[in-house]
Amino acid sequence: MIIGCDIDGVLADFNSGFIRRTIQVTGRDLFPERPFDIPMWNYPEHYGYTSKEVTAVWKNIKLDTNFWATLPAFEGTMEFLFALEQRQDEGDGIYFVTARPGVEAKHQTERWLRCHGFRNNPTVLISSAKGKCAEALDLDAYIDDRWENVVDVAGGDLMTSRTQAYLLVRPWNRNRNPERYGIREVTSVAEFLSGLVK
Repeated sequence: MIIGCDIDGVLADFNSGFIRRTIQVTGRDLFPERPFDIPMWNYPEHYGYTSKEVTAVWKNIKLDTNFWATLPAFEGTMEFLFALEQRQDEGDGIYFVTARPGVEAKHQTERWLRCHGFRNNPTVLISSAKGKCAEALDLDAYIDDRWENVVDVAGGDLMTSRTQAYLLVRPWNRNRNPERYGIREVTSVAEFLSGLVK
């Protein structure tokens, strides 16, 4: 079996790091009291940050050689990565596909994966074209937290992909229609893994 996995929002808590960095770069804290549910994909603007401020935050992140390597992991991530590593040892292909931009993003992601339980040399692809990656890698299953990505992997309206796409349910992607695209919803990475048939 060949398995693909997104990183941010699935394994790594990108939003907590992004919120801290937004406050640091802008000098303003417009977010609700933490923790809070992220209501949508572009939530900083929802809370009053300007697009210019958000661009400045992203510029800061892209120049940082440690941002991606130091994000906290979600609960269950280490166990999931250990299980993926075991599957790899048994012959499964494991790919981490992420759109992380910036300096040494691939190297930072590899470091992060090793620090959180994936001791083998992880195969990390930096790309926002998740559907094309799934097709090129001939993935059997792929998990992501972004609705647009799982629809892309599923083959869109035509559902032309052979890859089974899984949407990890998060506050920012609720109230979708996954059945329309043949997408399966899961509430945890453990549920995703337990549903994979060898």
